[in-house]
Amino acid sequence: MHALRISVVTYNIWADHRWDFRRKALQRFLEVFDPDVLCLQELRPVSRELIDAVLPAHRRVHDGFSGWSGQSNIYWRHALFDEIEHGAEDVGIAYEGDRRLFWARLQVKALGRPMLVATAHLTHQRHPDESATGHSPRVGQTRRIVEELQRLGNDSEPVFFMGDLNDPVHPPSLLHRAGYVSCFAALGLQPPSTFKTYPTANVPFGEPVMTQCVDWLVANAHARALSAAVPQFFLEDAAPSDHWPVHAVYELQ
Repeated sequence: MHALRISVVTYNIWADHRWDFRRKALQRFLEVFDPDVLCLQELRPVSRELIDAVLPAHRRVHDGFSGWSGQSNIYWRHALFDEIEHGAEDVGIAYEGDRRLFWARLQVKALGRPMLVATAHLTHQRHPDESATGHSPRVGQTRRIVEELQRLGNDSEPVFFMGDLNDPVHPPSLLHRAGYVSCFAALGLQPPSTFKTYPTANVPFGEPVMTQCVDWLVANAHARALSAAVPQFFLEDAAPSDHWPVHAVYELQ
């Protein structure tokens, strides 16, 4: 049976914070890893311009909704995929601005079949409402994401979901139980921390330090994980973001 291997990256690229300090590091990361599919969170027009220039062999979603330029977008290698359709669904994080469940259905040229790719950026653990109530909005957000993935995904197509889930526990557990398994769990690996990167994150001395895996990449049973990693990539003294990316290789049959 014919199979295709693809590399996939999810990356929260930290809006435009300390942009001049780290832009070259982000550029070099993309040049070195050059993923076949790239999902982004905290995208901004300045970073989108850079990524468009660094990845000329890729295409991305073009849409008038401002979330595709100011929050997230999906890039894919044009030699491997064609866009079929795309959308942005409200899953309960719309109050964070233009955050949605962003998705694109791509035709896998070599296999003559579609696959679904989706990304989201869930509410941060330090949101004032969560601090006041003790209730995590990410549980409800993840449940709605699962519902949308099940609605959008066809029975026989690979489905990928990834992003900054801002939680090492509940979102990956809920996704796993719904059949969307992380690239690390699929390989029996301990997921490394993805947040925060030091010293690029520039956390003031004495501030609480967060070190946890909050960035996740999951897929259904129609995509087989072959490798998974959190590349701690630096250029000179700068990391590309305050998050580390998640990088995985999958096989599609």
